[in-house]
Amino acid sequence: STPNPAAPPAAGFSHSGQSPGAPARGRATWHHNPPRQPPNSAPARIDANAVASYRRGMADDPATQPAELERRQHLAALHQAWVTPTSIIAAAVAEVTNAPVLEIRRVVAGEQNEVYDVTLERAPSVIVRISHRGSEGHEREAWVLGQCAARGIPAPRILALRQVEAGSEQLSMMLMEKLPGERLCDVTLDVPELRQVLGELGAWLTDLHAIPVQGAGYLDGRGVGFLATLDDWLTNSLTGKSRVFEEAGRSVGLEPATVRGWLREIADSFEAAPPRVSLIHNDLLPNHILVHEGHLSGVIDFGEVAAEPALIDFARWDFNEGERFPVEWIQAGYGDHSLFEAPNDRTHRALRLASGLWLMQWYHQTNFLPGVEAARDRLMRRL
Repeated sequence: STPNPAAPPAAGFSHSGQSPGAPARGRATWHHNPPRQPPNSAPARIDANAVASYRRGMADDPATQPAELERRQHLAALHQAWVTPTSIIAAAVAEVTNAPVLEIRRVVAGEQNEVYDVTLERAPSVIVRISHRGSEGHEREAWVLGQCAARGIPAPRILALRQVEAGSEQLSMMLMEKLPGERLCDVTLDVPELRQVLGELGAWLTDLHAIPVQGAGYLDGRGVGFLATLDDWLTNSLTGKSRVFEEAGRSVGLEPATVRGWLREIADSFEAAPPRVSLIHNDLLPNHILVHEGHLSGVIDFGEVAAEPALIDFARWDFNEGERFPVEWIQAGYGDHSLFEAPNDRTHRALRLASGLWLMQWYHQTNFLPGVEAARDRLMRRL
């Protein structure tokens, strides 16, 4: 995940140490996800423009995400310092199941958590996510997943949330059920199947956005934003951070005046039509969408959930993946189509700019120049 600006830290849980259980019998392995395969050809009666966009994005996007090798090197560098002993992981798993551990497989995919897929003997697998940056993200994730469970919204079920000690380090560990299916970015779908899945994702967003929240910005563990109003969020996340965005832009040759112009457009669009604040996923990407037997089986990775404009979920997707996976097909399944009509269409475009600025800032902050360049290129293409 690539976060927006960080919120103040929240209070943590108070568990430490290991519970008794079967000794670890598993092995730790590294896992990299395979590249996505191209889709099959489309039958008739599918919107020609959307299909062309989908095929073009899959075939050749010169401003796509950084090259796969560079991306893997970037992730490896981030994860290199995150190596939790296998014994601690196995002990945590033993708290939630009596089944023996067969394998502990590391998943190197995101940028916020150390993640393991734990295979058990004659029992469902468990996902273990470990934060080395405190428990705040896990606490808000646990809150929203509880809300999803109460409403029947497809998402993982939390098995345990703990704080443990590993040497001198305090870790936050979240254990979750493993949902069925593969990531959208890893499966081969023909166009009608993809359109079906993205429409179901739109319906899923309708339900998520209906969960009540208070305040604005990143949430605490009770579903309350750290900021009071949308104006506060706009200043804290965008207009008040001009120098940070300008610095990231300068590193790849963008003029500060260009960045300031984008920020003015975002502010002007908010003033012309103040957007609706909802609970948003805030990191909606194909690698967080699970597909099983041709249908949406769930959405994962809720560590960035926030009380922010509902359009961010669509604008971020559009900026990052719109050429491969048309955002219009997600919008088609959404329950309120007025969100995409004037004057909200201008807000969507403004938040697409914001998505690029956040991504450029994040990669600049983590010293990943190819990522900064890719964000710059996409910003320039999508003006």
